Amino acid sequence: MPLSAYDLSSGLFARGLNGLKTILTKGEEHAAATGRSPASLLEARLATDMNGLAVQVHWATEGVKLSLARLTSATPTATANEARTMAELRQRIEDTLLQLGELVPQDLELGLERVIELEHRGVPKTFTGRQFLLDFAIPNFFFHVTTAYAILRLEGVKLTKGDLLGEWL
Repeated sequence: MPLSAYDLSSGLFARGLNGLKTILTKGEEHAAATGRSPASLLEARLATDMNGLAVQVHWATEGVKLSLARLTSATPTATANEARTMAELRQRIEDTLLQLGELVPQDLELGLERVIELEHRGVPKTFTGRQFLLDFAIPNFFFHVTTAYAILRLEGVKLTKGDLLGEWL
């Protein structure tokens, strides 16, 4: 059976989002165990010129929603970056997972041949749906998820690769 657009998008994004949810929970538990405010982790960052944890989670979830909207010809609607607690970040993830569950696999297959135009950092880009998914959407998603993982590790949270990637088959 060939690999489908649905497998490459919804399935992959769901696995990454579940891992992100796990590491946020561990971050909150670590903060409680060390007497630190979980809110202090939200602004933690790898470098001064990078966004903090809350923004990384925002763009991981937002990237999924906007990417899949573009692939399915839905109108991409940005969501404000308003989460201010770990619980709100986990809720964003849950909401995104619910949206993934509502996707119609055939719509994603059709999206692979669609022309997708977007502006990224002020530069217009044109992709086929296939290029967009493989060259932009997936790498962008994993950049933000991996950065969130690295931020929590830097803040002393004991995480493993399995926390992020989930159970290995």
